[in-house]
Amino acid sequence: MPSPEESVEAPPTPSAETTPQPKATPASQPRPSAPYSGPPTIVDGPHSPPVELQRSPPTSFQRLPPPQIEITPEEVAPGIGPEDMLPLPGSPLGGEFAEEMYLDGPQKLNPYKDGFFQKLGLSAAWIGNSNSPDDLGVTEIETYLTVALPAPIKEWPLLITPGYNMIFLDGPSVTDLPPRLNTAYVDFMWLPNVYGRWKLFLSAAPSVYTDFQAHDPDMFRVTGRGLVIYDWTPDRLQIIGGLLYLGRDDVMILPAGGVIWKPADWTNFELLFPKPKLSVRLNCGLGYEDWLYTTAEFGGNTWSIERISGLDDKVTYLDYRALLGIERKLNGGAGYRLEGGYVFGREITFASGIGDFNPKDTFILRGGISY
Repeated sequence: MPSPEESVEAPPTPSAETTPQPKATPASQPRPSAPYSGPPTIVDGPHSPPVELQRSPPTSFQRLPPPQIEITPEEVAPGIGPEDMLPLPGSPLGGEFAEEMYLDGPQKLNPYKDGFFQKLGLSAAWIGNSNSPDDLGVTEIETYLTVALPAPIKEWPLLITPGYNMIFLDGPSVTDLPPRLNTAYVDFMWLPNVYGRWKLFLSAAPSVYTDFQAHDPDMFRVTGRGLVIYDWTPDRLQIIGGLLYLGRDDVMILPAGGVIWKPADWTNFELLFPKPKLSVRLNCGLGYEDWLYTTAEFGGNTWSIERISGLDDKVTYLDYRALLGIERKLNGGAGYRLEGGYVFGREITFASGIGDFNPKDTFILRGGISY
């Protein structure tokens, strides 16, 4: 019986044939990596691997937003601050205009300035004379200043416009007319927004109409306008209706109204009685627009005068005008215009009925500039 020592066989001595040889690592197999230390910084925040294993992050490309070009009101009109812009109606009878400006694309000019000072204007008109004894030539020069006050807030402005108008008469010899007529006025215009899209256009103008020779109390009278405006489609369509109080001997009260329609940014149709105006934009740039327009109006007024006999009388001049013009509008309400047209239906009537006559049809040239 073998001994316990002999019953336990010693392990065989390994030989070159039986010893397993380590396999060669293929060149394509990746080497062992360091323990996982979180996603890269560009994926999930600031998880940095150990310093000894840091690698340069892969180059990444990010799409940047297009550059924003911002134009401040100071660049368009120096001295205007965005914190106290005065929102005012954009058309002569209402409407709101944003103060945005674009280098490329449509722009919206603000027709009013910020603050107290609004506009200073000068205009001149010449109605031709055929040198006939029964004809009449007229040269008209008008200047005015407009300022604005909150009433009681900026959104409900009160515009105050003092103005002076001189009318020089050339002829006729068939009757006696003073060489010059004068109109001085102060127009108070209030533009409240009463409710939602409903606005009011209220105006009263204490005025003096005289040749400065007459002593007639009727030379002083107050004219006015009262209109209701509804923004059917803001910046596109407005409906307007109301009355004009002229106080003239021939026309005391006149209904007024219609629509202001802007089918596109380059068109503006003021289909209003008694002064329609159709405009088409020809050109625009940063802070200006050029417009071609046609309009119609009736002119004249009533003045207190002294006749050659020394008696006080009143004279009323009436005409109708069809005009074609071009104008450049600048941001803040400034600009200049030049227009010409035909004048017809002219009448000269006196309160006394002595010396009435009808001047001949003629042409008119008129221009104006405002700052």
